[in-house]
Amino acid sequence: MKKNLFFVIAMLIATGMSAQLYVGAKLGYGFGAQKTAFGTKQADKSQSNIYGTLGQGIPLGLKVGYFFNDNLGVELGMNYFMSSTLTKADVNMTGYTQNTTVKSTQIRLMPTLVYKTDMGVYGRFGMLVPVGGSTIATSKFVTGGATTDIEQSFSGSFSIGFVSSLGYEFALNDNIKLFGEVEYVGLQIKGKSASMTKYTVNGADKLASIPTYGKETNYVDELTSSSNNNTYNPAPDMSKAKDELNSTSGYSAVRINIGISYYFN
Repeated sequence: MKKNLFFVIAMLIATGMSAQLYVGAKLGYGFGAQKTAFGTKQADKSQSNIYGTLGQGIPLGLKVGYFFNDNLGVELGMNYFMSSTLTKADVNMTGYTQNTTVKSTQIRLMPTLVYKTDMGVYGRFGMLVPVGGSTIATSKFVTGGATTDIEQSFSGSFSIGFVSSLGYEFALNDNIKLFGEVEYVGLQIKGKSASMTKYTVNGADKLASIPTYGKETNYVDELTSSSNNNTYNPAPDMSKAKDELNSTSGYSAVRINIGISYYFN
């Protein structure tokens, strides 16, 4: 019994001696993955899909990690993600044009497990959790000599994705290491609500003239006769948000990141 106790204590001491805390920062670029039919391009005699994903863009990241021994550790990363601007609608028809673009920003937490080899190669795998942010859609409509500008802000439901990466770390000295990695992010987010934040006609602000029903949207999984939707309810409450069916947006991406880590002795 005593021998077993001494063995456990010795293992804990050995693990503690090789344990190491580190912090770091990184910058990268994400190429959209799993692109879907994101929008529509239309002319008088043609129509086609626009494919894309809001996962394309720039992540700025900070991280803090702890290695229990020379190889195995845990890491908590925080990213501020800025998507590229994507075209949602590109309509050029006789007497009518529309252009709608979409851009998203998010704050994300990424708790992961980390395994590294003695040669500097490492891998990470874990969860990706958006904790803040919004998606902004900006539209311009031109018809009959009138130009209408609309801006909407969309928020999503709580979602959990996953993240994994494979990288290499190069030691400049005992404390400072540079790294480069290829990272995959898998994330889908269901819509929660939308709010119109701008509505102008030929430069004149008309937002106050629109009832709440026309400015606010709640996204739901089912529409019935009790929903606040004029298609299914003949007398919707115009002082409340309109109910619309939900949809899912994709944020998956393959990223290339570079960064620096500082290891505490």
